[in-house]
Amino acid sequence: MTTTEKPCVVATIPVGTEPVGVAADVHDHVFVTNSGDHTLSVIDALTNTVTATINVGLRPESVATDPQFGIYVANGGFGTVSVLDRFHTVIATINVGGPPSILHPPSHVVGVAVDHFLSRAYVTSRSHHRVAVIGISGELPTAAHNFVPVDGPLGVAVDSASHRVYVTQPDWDTVSVLDAATSGVIAAIPVGQHPMGISIDSQRRRAYVANNGFKTVSVLDIVTGAVADIEVGVRPLGVAVDLRGDAYVTHSDGTVKVIDAESSSVSATIPVGSQPDGVAFEPHSNRLYVANRGDGTVSAMDLARS
Repeated sequence: MTTTEKPCVVATIPVGTEPVGVAADVHDHVFVTNSGDHTLSVIDALTNTVTATINVGLRPESVATDPQFGIYVANGGFGTVSVLDRFHTVIATINVGGPPSILHPPSHVVGVAVDHFLSRAYVTSRSHHRVAVIGISGELPTAAHNFVPVDGPLGVAVDSASHRVYVTQPDWDTVSVLDAATSGVIAAIPVGQHPMGISIDSQRRRAYVANNGFKTVSVLDIVTGAVADIEVGVRPLGVAVDLRGDAYVTHSDGTVKVIDAESSSVSATIPVGSQPDGVAFEPHSNRLYVANRGDGTVSAMDLARS
């Protein structure tokens, strides 16, 4: 990113209470989980307006989309996944292990990611120490039956090239790698303190891991397993990558840090809303969408390019 390129917030969109998770589909929609009022907001990326508010499960936290099969919302309070079709209608509720243990905090206990080519959803349960593997084509199950044991999993992302699954483990300062063929853990990679959000840049063979317990993002070479840390400021939480490979990291102080793909350093700090959490890149509009948990809004950021 050069000095002439200035990402800026172009819209602040009111959504529900305590928005935390964000995902975009291929149809110019952005989906936001509102953990405080148990709903999912649908934003039209062409107009930056909310077009629907949908009741899902108790305390929805994470959301993922599939271009063919729909939208998947991981509900931390119920231990379920709400499945919506491409028309944004809830068509199924899948039990992935019941409500969380009282030993875990009232948020950030589940995550979800989708592998379109293998027709699978991966759902983490920090409380139950496992990752559910759910087939998403054909008839949907009422409950998950296939699980991979992983200690305290939270953030989850899929490498579309290798179909490996990367899972953050906040209590172990580790990212575990799951092999799709065997549905087993093939590596456990030490990263920074309390890793939470994770995003994969499949083209450049990198994973970005937000280490919430300190002030770094770990950049993982997903070919060699090598790890390099980038200092970004205290308590990074969510992370997303754009088409050019730049990474965007949310911080609880109301900012997003931009990591330049070429220099592997922070190139900009962008003010957003209160307590930003989840973040997603929408490629058609070349915008970043940030869920601001503290004020019930989503910041739409235009990623200007020279």
